[in-house]
Amino acid sequence: MKKIAIFGIGGFAKELADLAIDQGYTEICFLARNVQNQQMLLGFPVIDESMLSDLDNTDFAIGITDPKVRQKIYISYPHLHFPNLVHSHASLGFGIRETLKNSKGVVIAAGARITNSCSFGDFIILSFNCTIGHDCKLDSYVSVMPGVNLSGCVHVGTCVYIGTNAAILPGKSPQELKTLNEYTTIGAGAVVLKNTLAHTTYIGAPAKELKRND
Repeated sequence: MKKIAIFGIGGFAKELADLAIDQGYTEICFLARNVQNQQMLLGFPVIDESMLSDLDNTDFAIGITDPKVRQKIYISYPHLHFPNLVHSHASLGFGIRETLKNSKGVVIAAGARITNSCSFGDFIILSFNCTIGHDCKLDSYVSVMPGVNLSGCVHVGTCVYIGTNAAILPGKSPQELKTLNEYTTIGAGAVVLKNTLAHTTYIGAPAKELKRND
Protein backbone atom coordinates (compact mmCIF):
# COMPACT_ATOMS: atom_id res chain seq x y z
CA MET A 1 0.00 0.00 0.00
CA LYS A 2 1.53 3.29 -1.15
CA LYS A 3 0.92 6.41 0.94
CA ILE A 4 1.63 10.03 0.09
CA ALA A 5 1.09 13.35 1.87
CA ILE A 6 0.81 16.49 -0.27
CA PHE A 7 1.76 19.91 1.07
CA GLY A 8 -0.92 22.42 0.07
CA ILE A 9 -4.68 22.54 -0.46
CA GLY A 10 -4.89 24.74 -3.56
CA GLY A 11 -5.59 23.86 -7.17
CA PHE A 12 -2.17 22.42 -7.95
CA ALA A 13 -2.30 20.24 -4.84
CA LYS A 14 -5.54 18.74 -6.16
CA GLU A 15 -3.94 18.15 -9.55
CA LEU A 16 -1.01 16.49 -7.81
CA ALA A 17 -3.46 14.05 -6.21
CA ASP A 18 -4.47 12.91 -9.72
CA LEU A 19 -0.80 12.32 -10.51
CA ALA A 20 -0.33 10.39 -7.27
CA ILE A 21 -3.27 8.14 -8.15
CA ASP A 22 -1.77 7.58 -11.60
CA GLN A 23 1.44 6.48 -9.88
CA GLY A 24 -0.34 3.91 -7.73
CA TYR A 25 -0.79 5.73 -4.43
CA THR A 26 -3.87 4.46 -2.62
CA GLU A 27 -3.67 6.50 0.59
CA ILE A 28 -3.49 10.27 0.10
CA CYS A 29 -3.74 13.19 2.51
CA PHE A 30 -3.11 16.92 2.28
CA LEU A 31 -1.03 18.99 4.69
CA ALA A 32 -1.96 22.53 5.71
CA ARG A 33 -1.37 24.88 8.61
CA ASN A 34 -3.94 25.77 11.27
CA VAL A 35 -6.40 23.08 10.25
CA GLN A 36 -9.58 23.38 12.28
CA ASN A 37 -11.74 20.30 12.87
CA GLN A 38 -12.03 17.54 10.26
CA GLN A 39 -11.53 18.73 6.70
CA MET A 40 -11.64 16.82 3.43
CA LEU A 41 -10.44 17.61 -0.08
CA LEU A 42 -11.39 15.39 -3.03
CA GLY A 43 -12.55 12.93 -0.41
CA PHE A 44 -9.09 12.76 1.19
CA PRO A 45 -8.28 14.07 4.68
CA VAL A 46 -6.61 17.43 5.29
CA ILE A 47 -4.39 17.30 8.36
CA ASP A 48 -2.40 19.91 10.19
CA GLU A 49 1.25 20.16 9.14
CA SER A 50 2.27 19.78 12.78
CA MET A 51 1.00 16.18 12.67
CA LEU A 52 3.22 14.96 9.83
CA SER A 53 5.53 13.17 12.26
CA ASP A 54 2.66 10.74 12.84
CA LEU A 55 2.74 9.64 9.19
CA ASP A 56 4.67 6.37 8.94
CA ASN A 57 6.01 4.89 5.70
CA THR A 58 4.74 7.89 3.77
CA ASP A 59 6.13 9.70 0.75
CA PHE A 60 5.74 13.46 0.43
CA ALA A 61 5.13 15.92 -2.39
CA ILE A 62 4.76 19.71 -2.56
CA GLY A 63 1.61 20.81 -4.37
CA ILE A 64 2.49 24.51 -4.52
CA THR A 65 3.64 26.28 -7.69
CA ASP A 66 5.41 29.21 -6.00
CA PRO A 67 9.11 28.27 -6.21
CA LYS A 68 10.11 30.15 -3.07
CA VAL A 69 7.44 28.39 -1.00
CA ARG A 70 8.61 24.98 -2.21
CA GLN A 71 12.15 25.93 -1.26
CA LYS A 72 11.05 26.96 2.24
CA ILE A 73 9.14 23.72 2.77
CA TYR A 74 12.09 21.54 1.81
CA ILE A 75 14.44 23.56 4.02
CA SER A 76 11.99 22.97 6.90
CA TYR A 77 11.69 19.23 6.25
CA PRO A 78 14.88 17.96 4.56
CA HIS A 79 14.54 14.55 6.26
CA LEU A 80 11.29 13.65 4.46
CA HIS A 81 11.23 11.41 1.38
CA PHE A 82 10.22 13.37 -1.73
CA PRO A 83 10.13 11.00 -4.74
CA ASN A 84 9.90 12.18 -8.32
CA LEU A 85 6.35 11.90 -9.70
CA VAL A 86 6.19 11.38 -13.46
CA HIS A 87 2.78 10.88 -15.05
CA SER A 88 2.38 7.81 -17.24
CA HIS A 89 1.27 10.08 -20.10
CA ALA A 90 4.37 12.27 -20.02
CA SER A 91 6.92 11.81 -22.82
CA LEU A 92 10.58 11.47 -21.81
CA GLY A 93 13.36 11.33 -24.36
CA PHE A 94 16.50 9.24 -24.42
CA GLY A 95 18.30 9.09 -21.08
CA ILE A 96 15.91 11.39 -19.20
CA ARG A 97 14.62 8.77 -16.75
CA GLU A 98 18.19 7.88 -15.80
CA THR A 99 19.06 11.56 -15.40
CA LEU A 100 16.07 12.12 -13.10
CA LYS A 101 17.40 9.52 -10.67
CA ASN A 102 19.82 12.22 -9.50
CA SER A 103 16.93 14.53 -8.57
CA LYS A 104 14.15 14.51 -5.98
CA GLY A 105 10.73 16.06 -5.71
CA VAL A 106 10.40 16.61 -9.46
CA VAL A 107 6.79 16.67 -10.73
CA ILE A 108 6.08 15.97 -14.41
CA ALA A 109 2.41 16.20 -15.36
CA ALA A 110 0.39 14.50 -18.09
CA GLY A 111 1.22 15.70 -21.58
CA ALA A 112 4.62 17.16 -20.70
CA ARG A 113 7.24 16.39 -23.35
CA ILE A 114 10.98 16.36 -22.78
CA THR A 115 13.47 15.54 -25.52
CA ASN A 116 17.04 14.60 -24.56
CA SER A 117 20.38 15.92 -23.30
CA CYS A 118 18.70 17.83 -20.46
CA SER A 119 19.62 18.14 -16.78
CA PHE A 120 17.44 18.76 -13.75
CA GLY A 121 17.76 20.00 -10.18
CA ASP A 122 15.29 19.21 -7.40
CA PHE A 123 11.63 20.14 -6.84
CA ILE A 124 10.95 21.18 -10.42
CA ILE A 125 7.37 21.37 -11.74
CA LEU A 126 6.74 20.60 -15.41
CA SER A 127 3.01 21.15 -15.81
CA PHE A 128 0.48 19.97 -18.39
CA ASN A 129 1.47 19.99 -22.07
CA CYS A 130 4.71 21.92 -21.65
CA THR A 131 7.67 21.12 -23.89
CA ILE A 132 11.34 21.02 -22.91
CA GLY A 133 13.70 21.04 -25.87
CA HIS A 134 17.17 19.54 -26.21
CA ASP A 135 20.15 20.62 -24.12
CA CYS A 136 18.14 22.47 -21.50
CA LYS A 137 19.37 22.86 -17.94
CA LEU A 138 16.76 23.37 -15.21
CA ASP A 139 18.01 24.26 -11.75
CA SER A 140 16.11 23.51 -8.53
CA TYR A 141 12.63 24.87 -7.69
CA VAL A 142 11.78 25.86 -11.27
CA SER A 143 8.05 26.11 -12.12
CA VAL A 144 7.10 25.54 -15.76
CA MET A 145 3.36 26.12 -16.12
CA PRO A 146 0.89 24.61 -18.66
CA GLY A 147 1.63 25.04 -22.33
CA VAL A 148 5.09 26.57 -21.90
CA ASN A 149 7.48 26.01 -24.80
CA LEU A 150 11.06 25.89 -23.58
CA SER A 151 13.12 25.69 -26.76
CA GLY A 152 16.51 24.00 -26.89
CA CYS A 153 19.67 25.26 -25.23
CA VAL A 154 18.02 27.16 -22.37
CA HIS A 155 19.33 27.42 -18.80
CA VAL A 156 16.59 28.09 -16.24
CA GLY A 157 18.00 29.31 -12.93
CA THR A 158 16.92 28.51 -9.39
CA CYS A 159 13.35 29.51 -8.40
CA VAL A 160 12.37 30.75 -11.86
CA TYR A 161 8.61 30.80 -12.56
CA ILE A 162 7.47 30.57 -16.20
CA GLY A 163 3.79 31.41 -16.70
CA THR A 164 1.21 29.59 -18.80
CA ASN A 165 1.84 29.48 -22.57
CA ALA A 166 5.08 31.45 -22.39
CA ALA A 167 7.72 30.69 -25.03
CA ILE A 168 11.47 30.81 -24.42
CA LEU A 169 13.37 30.97 -27.70
CA PRO A 170 16.51 28.82 -27.99
CA GLY A 171 20.07 29.63 -27.13
CA LYS A 172 22.76 29.52 -29.79
CA SER A 173 24.29 26.19 -28.80
CA PRO A 174 24.82 23.83 -25.84
CA GLN A 175 27.90 25.92 -25.08
CA GLU A 176 26.00 29.23 -25.28
CA LEU A 177 22.66 28.79 -23.53
CA LYS A 178 19.82 31.28 -23.34
CA THR A 179 19.65 32.07 -19.59
CA LEU A 180 16.75 32.91 -17.32
CA ASN A 181 18.62 34.00 -14.23
CA GLU A 182 17.56 33.00 -10.72
CA TYR A 183 14.22 34.21 -9.31
CA THR A 184 13.06 35.48 -12.70
CA THR A 185 9.30 35.53 -13.27
CA ILE A 186 8.01 35.17 -16.84
CA GLY A 187 4.40 36.27 -17.32
CA ALA A 188 1.76 34.18 -19.08
CA GLY A 189 2.06 34.27 -22.86
CA ALA A 190 5.40 36.09 -22.85
CA VAL A 191 7.96 35.45 -25.59
CA VAL A 192 11.52 35.62 -24.28
CA LEU A 193 14.16 36.52 -26.85
CA LYS A 194 17.06 37.49 -24.60
CA ASN A 195 18.69 36.53 -21.32
CA THR A 196 16.84 37.81 -18.27
CA LEU A 197 18.04 39.57 -15.14
CA ALA A 198 17.76 37.85 -11.78
CA HIS A 199 14.89 38.82 -9.43
CA THR A 200 12.95 40.47 -12.26
CA THR A 201 9.48 40.03 -13.80
CA TYR A 202 9.01 40.06 -17.58
CA ILE A 203 5.81 40.26 -19.62
CA GLY A 204 4.77 40.67 -23.25
CA ALA A 205 5.84 39.54 -26.71
CA PRO A 206 8.69 40.20 -27.00
CA ALA A 207 9.20 40.03 -23.23
CA LYS A 208 10.21 43.26 -21.51
CA GLU A 209 11.12 44.03 -17.93
CA LEU A 210 8.10 44.94 -15.79
CA LYS A 211 9.56 45.23 -12.29
CA ARG A 212 12.20 44.03 -9.90
CA ASN A 213 11.01 41.28 -7.57
CA ASP A 214 11.38 41.45 -3.81
